[in-house]
Amino acid sequence: MTTDSAPGARAEWHASRTANLCVRGARYVTGSDIVRVSRALALEPWHLTQTAPAAADDPTGIVTHGGRRRVNLRLANGPYGCVFLLRTAGGLGHCGLGELAPLTCRAFPAELGEGAPAAVNKSPGGPRQSTEADLDQELLAEAKRGWTADRDHWFEVVERWNALPDESEGGSGSGSVSGSDDDSGIRDFQRYLLETHAAREAGTVWPGEADR
Repeated sequence: MTTDSAPGARAEWHASRTANLCVRGARYVTGSDIVRVSRALALEPWHLTQTAPAAADDPTGIVTHGGRRRVNLRLANGPYGCVFLLRTAGGLGHCGLGELAPLTCRAFPAELGEGAPAAVNKSPGGPRQSTEADLDQELLAEAKRGWTADRDHWFEVVERWNALPDESEGGSGSGSVSGSDDDSGIRDFQRYLLETHAAREAGTVWPGEADR
């Protein structure tokens, strides 16, 4: 999304994004981001994601472990940041996902809307800090619209999942899990996520609603 296609401008933007975002990992992704990357790489989503504790009021908090835990999903991290972060021989960081990267990553340093993380500004002496003015404004506006729709759908996916009966304990309203640990519950959730996106694209009802 950089406006200047010159190698120097691109290099500065990559260096700024790497220092401020990639080394911490993509903390905010939507279900659409996860599904898009999963499909493109022909991998089940649990091979490229990890969880982190979620606050009780977090709309992306996925209920697991029989309703006893709430977690977020994010792209997996490696020893030096996002698992998709690549380093050139000169040390410059690049995203291995390219245009498959989450929208919040591609739009850095812009804030896409409510709920999106703000860019982190590092202390002086690091790479030049990119600003929203460095981005192609038309592409940025399109990204913001797409992100808002994806975010709202992500909120609804999580909300509907958390309202499903708990199959492991026969309860209700605590999320459906097929096993006794978080890994099992998260894999079940991600299968549900894939189903919801297939239904969204086909314009059909939400998974499970056809039987009601």
